[in-house]
Order: sequence, then C-alpha cells, then structure tokens
Amino acid sequence: MTRKAKQTKRIEGTTMLMHTLKTALTVKRPHGGKGVAMFTKWLDDAVPAHLKQRTFTDNAGNLHVDARTTKQHRTLFVAHVDTVHAADGKNLVKVKGDVWHAYGGVQLGADDGAGVALLVHLLHQGVAGYFIFTQGEERGGIGATFVANAYKSLLAQFDRAIAFDRRGTDSVISHQGWGRCCSDLFAQTLANALNDIHPDIFMYSPDDSGVYTDTAEFVDIIPECTNISVGYYREHTEHESLDTAHLQRLADAALRINWDNLPTDRDPTVIDEKEWGGYKGYTSAYDKTWWDGDPASWDEYEDMKYYRLDVIDALMDATVGYTDTLQSFIAQAAYPDDPALARKHMRLKNISRDELDYALESVQAGFDVESVLLDLFDMCHVH
Repeated sequence: MTRKAKQTKRIEGTTMLMHTLKTALTVKRPHGGKGVAMFTKWLDDAVPAHLKQRTFTDNAGNLHVDARTTKQHRTLFVAHVDTVHAADGKNLVKVKGDVWHAYGGVQLGADDGAGVALLVHLLHQGVAGYFIFTQGEERGGIGATFVANAYKSLLAQFDRAIAFDRRGTDSVISHQGWGRCCSDLFAQTLANALNDIHPDIFMYSPDDSGVYTDTAEFVDIIPECTNISVGYYREHTEHESLDTAHLQRLADAALRINWDNLPTDRDPTVIDEKEWGGYKGYTSAYDKTWWDGDPASWDEYEDMKYYRLDVIDALMDATVGYTDTLQSFIAQAAYPDDPALARKHMRLKNISRDELDYALESVQAGFDVESVLLDLFDMCHVH
C-alpha cells in the first residue's frame, strides 16, 4: 500500500470514529428500547463489506464480528451499546472545544458510546480480532453473561479480552468486582505500550479499582481481561462529558498496539482476590480485625493508617485553599513512575468544593485511599 493510500485509510478511519460517536451520542439507548435496537442495526450495517459473512447477532442481541485472519489472532474486543437513559428519544449534545456534554438534564451516553466508536474504528482500519457489541451491560451485563454461558468454546480461543469502557484517561484495569481480571505483567505492559505512543500526553498505569464491565464475565475462561480508559467523566450523571481529543489519540494508539504480542501471565483457574487497601478484608483505617499476628503485617497496617491520616489532612487543607500536598498525593497515585509529569497535567481548580468534601468524607469513612485519589485525578486532569 502506498503512503498516500495509507494516509487516505487513516483519514477515513478517523472520520468513521467520529461519525459513529455522533450517531451513538445523539440517541438515548436504554436496554430493550427502540433506540438501542436502531443503533445496533446501524452498527450491523456499518460492518465493512468483506466481514459481512462473518457477522451475526446471537439470541441475546449481541452483535459479533469475526475479523480474525489466522488462529494466531487471539484478542477479543468488547463494548456495550446500551446506556443508563431512562427512556428512548433524541439526545442533545453540546460541543465545547474537544469536550462533549449532554444538556437537558440527562446523560451523554459516552459510557459506552465512546468504546463502541473505537471498536468500529478498529474494524474499519483492519485490526485483526474478534469484536462483540454487547447488550444490557448497564442492567448487570446481560449480553456478556449470555456469551459467557453460551459461547464457552468461543471464549476459550482468546488470550485477552479488551473493553474500552473506563472513565478517565489513565486506567488499565487489573481488578473488577473485588477480584483480579488480568495479571500485573499484562496491565503494565499494555500501559507502557500506550504511553510509548504518546509519551508526552498519555499516563496510563495499572488500576486495581475497577468496578464492573462486560469483560468481568469472561475471567474464568480468558486469562487476561481488562478495561481501558476512553476519556469520559462523571458517567451515569447529567454532568457526564467526553474528552474527544483523548479518544482520538487512543484510537490512533490502538491501531499501533500489537495486541497479540501482549503477555499472557494470569491463570484463569486460580482465584486471586483483591486485597482491599492492601489487606484482604480491610474495612477502615482503624479496623484491626484482619490482623493475623504477623509483626510485618502490623507495620504495614500502621503505614496505611498514617497514610490515610496524611491524605485526610491534605484534603482538609485543600478545602481552604492549600492544595500543594493534595496535588502531590494525587500525582503519586495517578502516575507513580513520574509524579512530576502527572502534576503538569493537573488543574485542581477543576475540582469543586462539593467534590473535595465528598472525597474527604469517603477517606474518613474507610474507602480505599488510592481509589479516591484516582477519582480526583480524573476530575482535574487536563491535556
């Protein structure tokens, strides 16, 4: 392919990314409604012509596209088509620079319209893999649960399952729903690969604070299951927004990643529960019920307790305008390899007083400190 042909293909791919995004975000898509049915049909029609014979819809309404060309392509890509909207209808989108918002007191639907657009982009740019556009993720993973039960032999063909359904711009999720979903080696290797493509902007790192997305349903079969930040914020609320500049950079990076060259290190038959706050069963900074009598673990407990108290002090200082210490804690949590780079991309004035108060209450109540700090980074991160 000539350089001009490659450039033309790249431009067409970016156009398809944004066209799909606009189509997704301008319609409300509650599970089981007319909007999500129409959008799924639109996606089916948008599948590249050469893949039409390898496309089907299963009995749960999930759209499958098999874009593998050899048995060596062992990557599954996943995004969900439904939103948390209460009813069908048009969605009004307000564009301010690179940031898109909904208005009218409803959600934007970038969760997970952004991920769907990225998958369509990968399909049109010829990335080899298996793609599933799932139904009912916002209703408890209805479509993904169906796939996990009905297509076990299909899932066994993959070494990794990649969802693009995480808020913010810096997470490669290693744990979901209190359990490990991918190995630390896989998460760190993928984060490094993304950061190497946009080294002055991307700050991806492994994140063990994931809650749930479709790939959580596949962890008993597929070794490496993750979820990657796509640039949306405050999902499920009327304040949801999407950083389209980040999404476009991620779309570019996703074309350059050698997905099938990523390591496979996790054994899906081994249960590796998340140790919340550093200790299995940890519930608060002052709860010692988990302690097993090991002096080393007691020292770790003391370290965590004083770390929590220091973060509480930093949050209290920030509520009255002294933010330097909190910035340091946030930067260290967001990007421990280079906190100074993280600080260059932070603007704490983007965090409201109500959000600071909520963060303070959360840490005082015993919530995971790192998760609270990462949420604050998502709120104040700028390019």
